[in-house]
Amino acid sequence: MTKTEIFSARGWLSEHPASFRKAIIDAGLPVTVASGRTVFREGEHSSGLFGVVAGAVGMTGGHKRATPRLGHIMRDGEWFGAKAPLDGGPRDLTYCAIETTHLLFVANARLSKMMRENTDVAIRVGQLAEIGARLGRWMARDLLTRDAGRRAAAVLLRVLGAGELAPSDPRGFRLTQQMLAEMTNLSRHHVCRKLADFEAAGWIHCGYNRIRLLDAEGLAAYAYQDDEP
Repeated sequence: MTKTEIFSARGWLSEHPASFRKAIIDAGLPVTVASGRTVFREGEHSSGLFGVVAGAVGMTGGHKRATPRLGHIMRDGEWFGAKAPLDGGPRDLTYCAIETTHLLFVANARLSKMMRENTDVAIRVGQLAEIGARLGRWMARDLLTRDAGRRAAAVLLRVLGAGELAPSDPRGFRLTQQMLAEMTNLSRHHVCRKLADFEAAGWIHCGYNRIRLLDAEGLAAYAYQDDEP
């Protein structure tokens, strides 16, 4: 898929007109980040905005008095680094590629100029704040699920793209049991058992550090049952 097709299918740019989408894509530069390498760290200068073209980027953060934890995995079409155009202060989260990842980088200087020259651009870039809040609400609700199995299912569905993506690798999306354990606040052993249950139900297929989502609706139906009072 082309960058235009990817950013038209999901994420921030998919919610805006084609002309705006083209302007942002044209303003960007391609960046490739090797697996395990950091895109940027908490506290670094906010240099610009990143969109995921292909691959996966882990988002790590937390309260300043707590050890940072992996909270989400950004996949194709999603954008991060919104603090650069909206605030300009130091980064408040750390993003690291969990597999070789291709990004589109829109420099803060370029984007700020576009925002100054066109209020419509500024309004549409400002929507990134709402998208970030939307993701935060989703993450919080997943973690408030009392049942451990349904919590694991909800987090798994979210970090695999909620059924909106096909993995570029036929073995599935890159995701380790340790990553999922950290994001669900469960032990690795507990996560291993739950993944086996999900596989037996026909919702997923597990490989070595890879998971294929076979039945997103089935997994979602299980994950989003109401908690018992």
